[in-house]
Amino acid sequence: MAGMFLIALVRFSGFFIIMPIFGESLIPMRVKAGLSALCALIITPHLLNTQSLPELSVMGYGLMALREMTLGFCVGFVVLIIMDSLRLGGSIIGMQVGFSFVQVADPASNHSLGIISEFFQLMGSLFFLIIGGHLILLQAFFQSFDMVPLAKLQITPGIIEEIMLYSRMIFICGVQIAMPIIGVILVGDVGLGIIARTVPKMNIFQVGFALKILGGLIIMIIMMPYISDIIRTLINLGVGEVNTLMNHMS
Repeated sequence: MAGMFLIALVRFSGFFIIMPIFGESLIPMRVKAGLSALCALIITPHLLNTQSLPELSVMGYGLMALREMTLGFCVGFVVLIIMDSLRLGGSIIGMQVGFSFVQVADPASNHSLGIISEFFQLMGSLFFLIIGGHLILLQAFFQSFDMVPLAKLQITPGIIEEIMLYSRMIFICGVQIAMPIIGVILVGDVGLGIIARTVPKMNIFQVGFALKILGGLIIMIIMMPYISDIIRTLINLGVGEVNTLMNHMS
């Protein structure tokens, strides 16, 4: 029982280290360890009834623990892409609107982020918890023990390729989130260009800067009710990719 619990604990540890919100540096390591131990304790009776550990040497158990942590880390990384796409979308919006020079300190990542990017990340984390995204992901991770039993993980080049292919979703989703702002700013630039040609004496740069900020903020306000739908779609994509990844690992 102790061996089964420890191996499950290792898999959950790799997941909670990088999982969105719970894996942030603001969360103490004791809390992450406690959550991992609690989840491992919950699933241990099920594992005892359905699975068994092979007889291995100390080195063999060490390698098995390393593979289990790799599995949890990979699943957490796939889920982390959800929040990174929102952050990238906010960065693109900040550049288009003219807020890219406004930087704020992000205590979660210990880096400076644009104010729009930080706002989208906070809104994404809030909606993620409101719609129960953490519960959906935990349920999917609990099912990974049935899809990939303990000590049955197979690490193949196809797994790395699948993760790399899914990583491009950061850029695809980020651009899609920022596309309404990009479209409005593009139309505004065309209009300002026409005005600059017809009224050469007008200071078009000063007027255009104010109009970009105003138009960007208006579109962001219009977008707010749809943020929850965007995050729900991203979570469904993440859960689907987790299941695909588990099929490759089994």
